[in-house]
Amino acid sequence: MIGVRTIDLGQDPAADARALRDAFGCFTTGVTIVTTLNGDRPVGFTVNSFASVSLDPPLALVCVGLTASSLPALEASGVFVVNVLHVDQQALARQFTRKDGDRFEGVAPETWRTGAPVLPGCMANFECETHTSFDAGDHRVFVGKVLRVRCDAGHEPLVFLRGGYRKVHTD
Repeated sequence: MIGVRTIDLGQDPAADARALRDAFGCFTTGVTIVTTLNGDRPVGFTVNSFASVSLDPPLALVCVGLTASSLPALEASGVFVVNVLHVDQQALARQFTRKDGDRFEGVAPETWRTGAPVLPGCMANFECETHTSFDAGDHRVFVGKVLRVRCDAGHEPLVFLRGGYRKVHTD
């Protein structure tokens, strides 16, 4: 077990990165798959940087690494869906992190207004059009205007904590 430590950043880039990863890893996040289109081909990738921004207008954001292979498709399409996963979808989360192969293998996505793939059986789906995007460090932040939402709160959420998927019991 790692003890309590305080690190002033800016002295050693490798130590800074490890300290930040450890500290950020203490924050429990939900697990999502962001889907979009590359022309008419579906694209999807697992993301845990997702947050609500505003109810009026309805806005949500996702953060995508600048080196992510899916970034150009997300930028070009101008639309995306955030699919919030439940605890029984851990295998799906892993499937959408694969470097090779068809991430949509065995998945039959729906399409709504934008045509971006909507994954079935999720806790929630948010269909968005890009409202704005900007670079923030080594990531691009996409703020999407939410056009349609589906919610099925009858599941336990899939969460990510300290570098691994976790279960949370909700009452």
